[in-house]
Amino acid sequence: MINKIVLFYVDGFKNLSSRGKQLWLIIIIKLVVIFVILKVFFFPTVDKVVPKDKQQELYLNQLTQITTQKSQKEE
Repeated sequence: MINKIVLFYVDGFKNLSSRGKQLWLIIIIKLVVIFVILKVFFFPTVDKVVPKDKQQELYLNQLTQITTQKSQKEE
């Protein structure tokens, strides 16, 4: 079943016109820009912002805040 689905899409991409292939190339380039380049420059990781000794404490605090907020909403 999965094999048929994969072959369906592979065959479809093989039979694309040159315009369709160019459009897919543009889409892929845009996705790379959005998910890779923007993440690197605009969304810093916890390692860069918080010192190593505070990371676990921050994670636990965030996790408990989320669970307590959910439980308060349910009540």
